[in-house]
Amino acid sequence: MNNVDDILTPTSIWLKQKRRIALATVISTWGSSPRPVGGQMAIDENGEIIGSVSGGCIEGAVISEGINSIQNGKSIIKDYGISNNMAWEVGLACGGELKVLIQPLDLEDNIVYSIVKSIEKRKTVKLRIDCATGNRKIDNTIDKQISYFDKSKNEFIHIIDPKPRLFIVGAVHIAQELVKLANVADYEIILIDPREHFATKDRFPNCKIINEWPDEALLNFDLDKSSHLVTLTHDPKIDDLALMYCIKKNLGYVGSLGSKKTHHKRCERLIQKGFKQNELAKIHGPVGLNINAKTPCEIATSILAEIIYYRRSYYDK
Repeated sequence: MNNVDDILTPTSIWLKQKRRIALATVISTWGSSPRPVGGQMAIDENGEIIGSVSGGCIEGAVISEGINSIQNGKSIIKDYGISNNMAWEVGLACGGELKVLIQPLDLEDNIVYSIVKSIEKRKTVKLRIDCATGNRKIDNTIDKQISYFDKSKNEFIHIIDPKPRLFIVGAVHIAQELVKLANVADYEIILIDPREHFATKDRFPNCKIINEWPDEALLNFDLDKSSHLVTLTHDPKIDDLALMYCIKKNLGYVGSLGSKKTHHKRCERLIQKGFKQNELAKIHGPVGLNINAKTPCEIATSILAEIIYYRRSYYDK
């Protein structure tokens, strides 16, 4: 699943500006490397960058190789060992090793533009890269779900997933804090609340707002494992509609605010509606990790932490 930030969208803007660019991609790692496989950095001919391939300790060397790649038009794989001393210099705890593919992009790079369109549509892209020639091909018949380097074929398979999406039901105070935190964590955020006086752009300037009942609003989205939902209103007339719609879908994390007593009553209501215990088990209630949170910001932190834990533990393999 999505482990890294999207640098291809801003890189496509550089391409439209006719800037000559090389793309550096982490294709394999050993030890405590600071960036995962698939981490990327774009470099233009003047040494400006988007993204990163380490915590800062090899960026200078990769920038130089990127400029060389732009000038000679050739792809290259570079191995970098990060010593403990180098790691400490940029605030990392320990060293590691990285293998980085550096390749020049075409000025009219249709592969990048195609990937960006898929990112906009929340579609997974599977890219096959010949590391010897730099040839790239979108091949969605690939059955792998994670990016990896095939040493025997000198080939990198890059899986580019949609960014995680978070539906928040209820324009309450906790939702304001959760939107802030989820923005920092690079989630796509959709706030749903039929109460227009609560869900306003003044109160929630940094997310999409839908002033509809949750079951109606969610009809407009393809829900998959990269989509997550949290209900926060405490009002069964609103929260239950979202839960009844979502727990039968192939959704990621589903959580509901409320005490154990509140959650027990919630489950009783849903059982009366015909839902089974195994379906209700999908709901994380009370929502969030138990960190003894009290303030809205602390509660929002516990919620986002549990979503991240769920993503990384259960299906982000």
